[in-house]
Amino acid sequence: MEASQILLTGRNTVVTGAARGIGKATALAFADLGANIAVCDMLNDELADTAAEIEARGVAVIAESFDVRDSERVDAFMARTHAEMGPIDVLVNNAGGGFWAPFTDVSAKGEQALVSENFSTVTNCVRAAMPLMADGGSIINVTSVEAYHAAPGFAVYAATVSYTHLRAHET
Repeated sequence: MEASQILLTGRNTVVTGAARGIGKATALAFADLGANIAVCDMLNDELADTAAEIEARGVAVIAESFDVRDSERVDAFMARTHAEMGPIDVLVNNAGGGFWAPFTDVSAKGEQALVSENFSTVTNCVRAAMPLMADGGSIINVTSVEAYHAAPGFAVYAATVSYTHLRAHET
């Protein structure tokens, strides 16, 4: 395979949770392949650094700092991305997280926080992006090894990422 066969020049990619870690690396990798990138995260300063690194690669970038648990903000971000860049070719759902706690110590409120952070974030983004996606577009849901086996103290978190992983394979 030649490098030109995997170039994404002119394609539009959205990456959530892109301020650091896997999300940042993913956004930069897509930019290195020539894709225009729309990134979001709650970490404003770190997201600005990511956006600057993307821009330095010579592709278009949109960066907004907000919480993808907020479906109205997600809708507005996806609409802006579509308006400024065109159809979305790739959506990478990377935002999420968890906390350590024995199962019996996770309150209903804590459980709901995990569901919101690891499931609702994905459904918010998919729901908003799908009508704006190009034919043949791709949705990538980043999950955790916890989806396959839960470490002690991560039972509820594992259930949320496992369900998201399974639902992604059904669609």
